Amino acid sequence: MRIYPHNPTDQKLKTDVRGVVVDRAFMAHFQVPATKAVAASTTGVHAAVACTTPAIAATCVVKAASAETDILTTTIPASIGAAGNALSINLTTAGNDTLAVTKDDETGVITIALANSTASKNTATLTQAAIRALTTVGGVSVAAVTCAAGGNWNTAAVATGETAAVAFTGGQTAASQVVTTAITNPAVPRNITATAGGGTAGDIKAIQVVVAGTNYLDQAITETLPAFTADTPGSVVGSKAFKTVTSITIPAHDGTGATTAIGWGDKLGLPYKLTHNTVLAAYLDNALESTAATVAVSATAIESNTIDLNSALDSKIVDAYLLV
Repeated sequence: MRIYPHNPTDQKLKTDVRGVVVDRAFMAHFQVPATKAVAASTTGVHAAVACTTPAIAATCVVKAASAETDILTTTIPASIGAAGNALSINLTTAGNDTLAVTKDDETGVITIALANSTASKNTATLTQAAIRALTTVGGVSVAAVTCAAGGNWNTAAVATGETAAVAFTGGQTAASQVVTTAITNPAVPRNITATAGGGTAGDIKAIQVVVAGTNYLDQAITETLPAFTADTPGSVVGSKAFKTVTSITIPAHDGTGATTAIGWGDKLGLPYKLTHNTVLAAYLDNALESTAATVAVSATAIESNTIDLNSALDSKIVDAYLLV
């Protein structure tokens, strides 16, 4: 089939007014065959990926001499990550009846000297406030640590049950997952979606997935998708039309109970860079769409030119007519 040489510039038509000419326009018939106009899919590009490296809080548990169960659990927020593991708590007994909390920035040791006769001066709440007042220890923020009492700590702790400093453990720094395998490209350039799920809503974080790939012109493109809603399963929708997806970067959620799946939406990429919406009509399965399609345009980025029919795609032929 011979291709007509479309030249969008320097093609003029005369008018009925002498000296006035107008640009020549072409009508394009854009078609997506039924086999490629498949329904939107939340997992079409990649199946759900479980979060494997969420941020985890570092904790330290120390005990009073009164009983093995009289404990104080101090937690450094998960946002601090593995850095919290560099700290430790040295629980001692003060020489008087005053709670004293100090630090050694070189060793990362927090010393808690318990008031030696009045347990109510050593409660978890008071100890927490004293640690937070240190602000940082060895360069690690302790401004948001939490302390929780176990057993009869708040009413019995007046002497230490420890013989050495106890280290914080378990802290883990969040790490993104970069997916480059088992990716399925859309049959035609389409927008990309991401879906958060996994069964544990509380583990879902307001992360933003980054998709890399190519556009209609085989040029490399990336898109940062909208953020998920924290603690809420659901999908977010991209706006660029990807011909291929080469990598997916998924930041860590708040827990391993969250997953992220990548799919495609109903926005079809247009093979034109448009300055404004020139779509005249759209048809699905040879039936005119009574509600106009949603069209996005860009004169510079081919991937930002898309058409989204009012009806959902469902493996039926799509036809659109537009001026170019």
